[in-house]
Parts: sequence; structure tokens; C-alpha cells
Amino acid sequence: MNYLQNKLKEHGNICVGIVGLGIMGKSLLTTLNIMEAFGPSIISARRKESLTEAFAIAKIPEDRYILTNDIDKARIAIKENKYVGTLDNFIPATISDCLVDCTGVTDVGCQISLCAIKNKVNIVSLNVEMDATVGPYLKDLAKESGIVYSGTAGDEPGAIVDLYDFCKNCGFEVLVLGKGKNNALDNYATQDDLAQDAKRRGINKRMLTSFVDGTNTMIELNAVCNALGFLPDVRGCHFFHSTPKTLADDIKLKSQGGILNSYGIVDFVKGIAPGVFAIIKTKNEFIRKEMEYLSMGKGDNFAIYRPFHLTSLETPTSIMRAVLLGDSTICPKDKPYAETVAVAKRDIKKGEKFDSIGGYIVFGSLEDAKIQKKENHVPIGIITEGSYAKRDIKKDTVLTRDDIELNEDNIIVKTRREQEKIY
Repeated sequence: MNYLQNKLKEHGNICVGIVGLGIMGKSLLTTLNIMEAFGPSIISARRKESLTEAFAIAKIPEDRYILTNDIDKARIAIKENKYVGTLDNFIPATISDCLVDCTGVTDVGCQISLCAIKNKVNIVSLNVEMDATVGPYLKDLAKESGIVYSGTAGDEPGAIVDLYDFCKNCGFEVLVLGKGKNNALDNYATQDDLAQDAKRRGINKRMLTSFVDGTNTMIELNAVCNALGFLPDVRGCHFFHSTPKTLADDIKLKSQGGILNSYGIVDFVKGIAPGVFAIIKTKNEFIRKEMEYLSMGKGDNFAIYRPFHLTSLETPTSIMRAVLLGDSTICPKDKPYAETVAVAKRDIKKGEKFDSIGGYIVFGSLEDAKIQKKENHVPIGIITEGSYAKRDIKKDTVLTRDDIELNEDNIIVKTRREQEKIY
């Protein structure tokens, strides 16, 4: 970390472009304003009120920022050491050192990422929904453009990959990777069911629905699979109930008295949130005994547990790695290894219009990419406004391309089609 801080001092101020001013975007702006050698930043949102609110929360006075949709005025403001607020998402994706996507919307994230790649702006994405859908293709485009495409530290996928790297760098074999489940799991939950809870907690009801119906967890584990080549053991994972102390005993192969078919897999657990974990093994008996001496259990398998993830509070580290080192925190390895496929929450009538992630009609389930491709299942990230059912669909059906007419004019669908030409 001292190395990064020293590199930051050598580089000078990093101009960060933040798109999306929900909790994550506002938190990131506030954090960057506190830190030395960051800023001024460019922020964009759909409403002017969101811009001024974010600046107020970050304690950035009115004389320190301008509001404009003119890119030339934005450039001048940055040179004058002023912050910029805009309703034009393309401005931060064009003139910053690093674009941070905090939207959580697949098509918006895809659009600004393509703009950033065209303008050679590094990308740190909190939009794991988009990454799970077209991340491998965007990573390839970014590499060709000479920039970094990265997920973020602090979100569970980044935290899991960090834990994986730690374990591998200590010489361990990594068997299982996963995360805690923060909310109750109800695949059929809708925004109506969760509206009051969302209001009480001060979060977007669409977002909360994607948490409770399991889609968010599937997408996060999808990102881990694509980064490391891991797979779900079964479609949708097993969903264990455990504790930090009993993880290694509860998650094991059938041949060891557990329920796993194989290792090299991801899963999620009730009872360890908000942490992430790795189940590991050593090939050496001497090291196994040392782990026992270090109070890590008796083996053969051991659990390494990180009890927290700090979401966008950790994102500055990913920004620094991208801009200063040309390195990603987490990104797709070489191809899609898993896909988050759409499953019907209820019976769907022919001609009925679909909503998207966190909606009323479908939830996401993690699946081996080879199976998804063979059975022509539909990734949930490409179901956007304008999609509709081509025939009646029963509840719990895993949707295929024969079930749904996609909006082929949407940028996320077009980009996914390009990815499918390669992989």
C-alpha cells in the first residue's frame, strides 16, 4: 500500500469520473474528497438534484464545482481544479483518468464502458450485473485499447479474488470460494413484497429485490467464476447454512460426507455475512500440522474467512491500481465460465412484457457457461425494456431464446451478440 501511495504522489491528482449517484456513488465521491491526490472528480446522474445532493454530502462547497453538459466547459473546470456535475454520462467517460460505473444497470454501464474504451479511459466497474453479461468482451476491447478494465475492491467478487490470491500466494490449493448471504433468500420476491422494507432501509426497492431473490448473489459469484475459472457445483449453487468456525466441515465432497460433487466451485452461505471465504488444502503434512498449531482446525481442509467487505470505500485502491499500475483488481480471465440465466418467478403469458433484474418476472440462477450455451438459456442481463414473451412460460422455467423476444436494438444485447461471436 505504501508503494501505491508513493506512486500516487509521483503521478499527481487522479481525475475520477463517477456515473450513478446512489449510495455507492455518493460514498465514493465523499471518500475521494477526503483523500489526498484525488480529485477534482466528474459526477453524472439523471437528475440535477442528485448532483447537488452528492456534492453537499461530500462537503464540497458550491464555489468548488460547476454544473454543465458542455464537455469543453467541463475540461476547463477540471483544469481550474473544480469539480464537475453533469447529466451527460459521456463526459466522465471521455475526459477522466478513470471511469467508475456505479449504475448497476446493464445497458447504461455497457454504453459508458464502450465510450471509455474508445477514449482510452480506464474503467473500474461496480456494475457487476453488466460485467457478468459482457465483461469478457469488454475486457478484450479494453486490452486492445491499452487501458484497464476492472471490477472493484470492496465488493464481494473483488474481496473473494483478493482472498484467493492470498491463499495461492501462501501455497495452498483453493477448493471452494464463496460469500455470505446478507438477506433472506426468496427467489419469487417482488418489489411490492419489499417496498416497505426498502423504504425503511433507505435503499432502492429494485436493488433490494435483486438481493432477496438471489440474483445479485448469483451475478457476484458469476464474476468470480469468470475471473478464476471456477464453476457452480449445481445450477443455482447449494446455499449452505454454516458459521465461520464450521465452514470447512460443512462444505465438502460427497465422498467426505458432504454434498459437493466436485471442487473448484463457488457457493454462498447463510450465517457468515457480510464476509467472504475460501476452503483450502495443503499438499504437505508438515504444513497441515502447522495450520492445526495455528488454531485453523485439524484439516484436511481449512477455512479462510474475511469478515467484511467495505463496498465503494475500498474502490480508491482499485482506481490506483488501474491508473498507476495498469492492473485490475478482478476481471474476466479469458472466456465466460459461468452465466446467470433467467428463471420465471411466475407463470408468464405470451406477449407479456419483461422487466429486468430486481423486477417482478424473472430471477437469476448461476449455471456452467457450457450448459447455458448448449441449452440456449437466456442470460438475465440481456433482458431489458422492450423484451416480451413469445409463448406461455411456466413458473420456474429456465428461459431459452425460444421463450423470449429480446430488444435487439439495446446496446447490451448488441454487445452480447458480439461476445457470442467470439466465445
